[in-house]
Amino acid sequence: MTLIVRSDLAAAIMLITLWFGVVVPAQSAEPAGSAVTETPVTKPNAVALDVWPTVGQARLKILFWNVYDSVLSTPTGTWQDKGPYQLALTYLRDIPAQQLVDETEKAWRDQGRSHPDEKQWLQSLLLLWPDVTEGDKLVLAVDAKGNNAFWLNNREIGGIDHPEFGAFFGGIWLDADSPRPALRAKLIGEN
Repeated sequence: MTLIVRSDLAAAIMLITLWFGVVVPAQSAEPAGSAVTETPVTKPNAVALDVWPTVGQARLKILFWNVYDSVLSTPTGTWQDKGPYQLALTYLRDIPAQQLVDETEKAWRDQGRSHPDEKQWLQSLLLLWPDVTEGDKLVLAVDAKGNNAFWLNNREIGGIDHPEFGAFFGGIWLDADSPRPALRAKLIGEN
């Protein structure tokens, strides 16, 4: 696995790395579990953040707390059960990165899912994502080949270089076994 850092974010990422780290894995032929190294380049085929029609939108509310507003967009404005798509989450409260990662892992458990690279993905997400504050917008973009990238407030922060990660992660919201079926139904345009 390789760390890729966009040069315009290098200083901020260095500070974040000292606090809780940032890992943006890039394409690599290295075996799983290999060391993370820093490389100041970007993937030439990075997934773009495009303006696409909305398929659906939903708010996640837990008890009395609004957590985030979510929007699913595709090039056609319809859900096709695969990429390309963009899933945007606009946070309505402050959430530490560790809690975001813990909730990701919990959602996969709730779905009964596991993947051999899952632990490595979770560690990478913890290093990739900052703590979010109210109003932050985190977007996952997945292309037709499964490549993925994350944006925070319209700035690319990186992605996980694995062809199965985008569908595995996006499946939390978009697959039929989503732990939040009502939210999924709104996102994919069933309601």
